[in-house]
Amino acid sequence: MAYQKNFTTTYTINGHEYTVTAPALFDSNTNELIPDKELDDQAAEIARQQYRAEMGLLSPQELKQYRAKVGLSQRNLAELTGLSPNTIALYEAGAFPTKANNRLLKSLIANDDVLQQYIADEKNDYSDELVSKVNSYLSNNDGIVESQKEQPKFTAVQLANWLRVENYFERDSNLNIDPLTQMKVIKLLYIAYGRFLVATRNKLFSSTIVHFQYGPLVTEVHDKFNGQTVLDIDKPDKEAMDDYSLVSQDSEIVDLLSKVNEDYINYNAARLSKQTHRAGSPWDLTPDREVIKDQLIFDTFKRGIEE
Repeated sequence: MAYQKNFTTTYTINGHEYTVTAPALFDSNTNELIPDKELDDQAAEIARQQYRAEMGLLSPQELKQYRAKVGLSQRNLAELTGLSPNTIALYEAGAFPTKANNRLLKSLIANDDVLQQYIADEKNDYSDELVSKVNSYLSNNDGIVESQKEQPKFTAVQLANWLRVENYFERDSNLNIDPLTQMKVIKLLYIAYGRFLVATRNKLFSSTIVHFQYGPLVTEVHDKFNGQTVLDIDKPDKEAMDDYSLVSQDSEIVDLLSKVNEDYINYNAARLSKQTHRAGSPWDLTPDREVIKDQLIFDTFKRGIEE
């Protein structure tokens, strides 16, 4: 058996000493310290963050959030700055940037005029993809759906109602299926949105998706069902049944929702939260309460990663 308690240790980083008090694992019988990679890494990272703060170094999270804000992949940022993709990946994994690279990246992050100058400089022969992404960001557009001419066929609430009714029918034939919660329906819609974005480069619905404590939040659905945990114990209301009939007339959307529903039928909201909270996910890279960019969702789902 083992238990946790705070433990104080001193780390030396490039000749600088940092004393850190953080949770550590101890043997219940001997009360001796037990190596635990996760806890030990967390304590070491506190020391590394103190070193970054003292030296004015860019943190991995700052770099990731900048890429998310602009909508750039690691390869895009490498092309923009002239650094190698491996260097960008190392910095995001926790490596300390060199003084020169730190100045370059911090100046880029601090001022969009620097970003604009990079793109405007005729000496830089950038790819069309990079130029498009940067120009879309600078003009407050989202390049992925910039050419979308028609509005989405259904609202997020209508699609949520389809999932509610489908869940009701599933529970009627299988007692092992749990009633749908607000949190799970939002996460299913987020996954459907990502898949649709990759398949069509169009929005599945117009509601914004924002970074929220519990994961990507479809604001329209959250506002509609705010205060409700389980959406339906019994048969859904008439509005939901009507929306179910309406959405069911569109085979493309039904196929999409049915596949998402099938793939995640055995997931509860907590398990889905762990998936969307992974390091480097669109949710993780987006600051609290800010809109998660379509470009970021697209790039992630295009790689076959649904988080």
